[in-house]
Amino acid sequence: MTTSLPDLPVEELEEGGSSGGKGFNFRPYLRILLRKAWLIGGLTCLTTLGAWIWSSQDPYTYTGNFFLLVEPITASGKLTNPTTLARTQGVPNENLFALDYPTNLVFLTSPGMTLKIAQEVQAKERIRKVPAIWKDIRQNLSVTRATVGQGRGTATKIFQVSYTGQDPQEVQTILETAANTFLEYSSEDRETNIKAGVKFIDEQLPELQERLQGLKAKQKQIRQNYELIDPLPKNQQVLAQISSLEQQKFTLDTQLQAQQKLANSLQQQLKLSPDEAFAAATLSQDPTRVALLSQLQQLDSQIAIASATFTDNSPQVQDLQDKRQNIKTLLDQTTQDIITNNGLSISPNSNALEFQDPTRLGLIQQLLETSNQIKSLQAQLEAIEPTKQQLEQQVKRYPNLINEYSDLERQIQLTEQILNKLLLQRETLKVEAAQELPWQLISKPQIPLDGEGSPIGSPPSRRKKLLAGAMAGILLGSAIAFIWEKRQNIFYTAEDISQLLDIPLLGKIPKDDREALSDTFSPSHLPQTEVEVMETGSEDNRHGQIDEEALFLSTNQSSFLEAFDDLYLQLYLQQQGSNLRSLMVCSVESQDGCSTIALNLALNAAQKGQQVLLVDTNFSNPQLHNLLNISNHKGLIDVLQEQVSPQAIIETVRDTDNLSVLPIGESLGSSIKHLWSPKFNSLMEELAKTYDLVIYDTPPFFLSSDMKFIAKQTNGIILVATLQKTSQSLLKKAVKEIKSLNLPLLGAVANSRV
Repeated sequence: MTTSLPDLPVEELEEGGSSGGKGFNFRPYLRILLRKAWLIGGLTCLTTLGAWIWSSQDPYTYTGNFFLLVEPITASGKLTNPTTLARTQGVPNENLFALDYPTNLVFLTSPGMTLKIAQEVQAKERIRKVPAIWKDIRQNLSVTRATVGQGRGTATKIFQVSYTGQDPQEVQTILETAANTFLEYSSEDRETNIKAGVKFIDEQLPELQERLQGLKAKQKQIRQNYELIDPLPKNQQVLAQISSLEQQKFTLDTQLQAQQKLANSLQQQLKLSPDEAFAAATLSQDPTRVALLSQLQQLDSQIAIASATFTDNSPQVQDLQDKRQNIKTLLDQTTQDIITNNGLSISPNSNALEFQDPTRLGLIQQLLETSNQIKSLQAQLEAIEPTKQQLEQQVKRYPNLINEYSDLERQIQLTEQILNKLLLQRETLKVEAAQELPWQLISKPQIPLDGEGSPIGSPPSRRKKLLAGAMAGILLGSAIAFIWEKRQNIFYTAEDISQLLDIPLLGKIPKDDREALSDTFSPSHLPQTEVEVMETGSEDNRHGQIDEEALFLSTNQSSFLEAFDDLYLQLYLQQQGSNLRSLMVCSVESQDGCSTIALNLALNAAQKGQQVLLVDTNFSNPQLHNLLNISNHKGLIDVLQEQVSPQAIIETVRDTDNLSVLPIGESLGSSIKHLWSPKFNSLMEELAKTYDLVIYDTPPFFLSSDMKFIAKQTNGIILVATLQKTSQSLLKKAVKEIKSLNLPLLGAVANSRV
């Protein structure tokens, strides 16, 4: 029979068994500090007192100062400054001159300057060594720009130099030495640096001038070799010529194509080649041949007329034929002479030998003109191409030449700029070197004096030492507190168990307060009603108390019993109620109250209506039969040895419904170390089917490997840790082994009974 609990909000489910967030948890360490606050506070008081005593022995300190005017006060003084005139090229301009205050402030406190002051002080006083004096000067010498009031634009043209020390005579000496050193820097050293700058410039000028001459010589050589002034314009000019030639070539190609098309058309009409057309024109211009061709045409006409009247063999026709043949022979002879004399080359069957009428002669003349035009265009194209190729070869050289020339031009300009700047800077430095306006000491080095003429000192500041003492006490106390608690190796609070082990905290069991509640019982305030109550936790538990006392305890629930209500609730929520069928309650050390917690958890589950079986497997120190005041004559050992059945041994607890117990048995020998066996495994399976909840009270976790086998067959392990008793390291080892073996771990219970 299982009684379900009412549904709870999700917030309660999430809070139950929470082990805290992941990552570093500082709360355990905070609790350590709070627990050991008395120790930390005591040590802090002691170290602070020691720091106060130590600081009371510090001597008085003395502070002195002096002031330097580093620029002219009036505008006229600044504008007449040679430096101003040099830097403004003779045109005074106040805005163009400004002292580099940050650089000068840093330089005056630089290691080199302070070392020089320390050496001169040691030469005067001979009290301390240079390193000691130098260290104090670096730490205590201050150079600042004096200001008037607060805000922007309040800085003056005055340097305030101050020094703090324990010996007033040494403070005065250091201030005087520093004043002299700074004044020397403003005149001699500054002038020396300017002269060094002039010397450096003079050393650089010959090299720059020689370099400039060499660059100009290379530039001149390029101009002479290529006969140009500047290769870039020349390159553009050549590119323009190439573009013009390409345009001319394009135009000539267009005209040539047009003339060739016209020539082809005329040749097709005349059926003459250009050479034949020339021959035809030559033959047509000979008068003798023209006359013979005319006679031949007349004879052909006469022969045609005679043939119409006479036969071909008639004398008239034959006479005409003979004449024609004679004229034809003469014509051929004349034609051959003309061809030979003019060097013409035509075939015997060419149309050029025929009679050319005026129309054909006009076309022949046009063909000849077109052929001549084509030859002219071709001649022009042939003349353009070499020129174009020559220009293209020339333009290919110009990119490298332009780069070389431009590079030389840039180097020449840069060298000239550097040379001009150096020359200008040399003149500027010479003018600045001649200035006669060094820094002025407007306030002598001095220490404030009292009415009697004695130096006024300042008492030592104890704040830093007191803070250091307090901090040392806090750190030392914290370290001792952590070491102390580490050596104690116990848990002080329930939260430590959860946060240090990173496992859920199922419950906090307080000390058993039922006996205290019974002592405060007053029968006169209670009705006469009988209730059944069973208390556990010690061997002298009383049974069958009077009805009035039972009713009082039931209406005034103890915090001890309420803790088990919370524990059962956490288990129920974690395992979703009916999924929790069996669990194992164990600890890592004896006397941790493991049996008491197992018994009271079983009682609480039985009161909720579950059929609960409490199994005692603690062979090292069985306690359940004493707590319940039952017989231990027969028990689990007898069942495993098959001497008796479980049903014959399991006893119901008197005055408690739904709770049964299986004791360990008296036949347990001192030599037994293991309970686990296949028989025990079968018994656990049988008990899990018979009861709603089976709780196993086990010996310490590391006493036997049986605990691992038993835990594997249950729904989970409850680890019991007693506050201010259980070893932290031992419990951490148990949790690590449980996780490594992948055993079901429900969480931990903090016991406060000790």
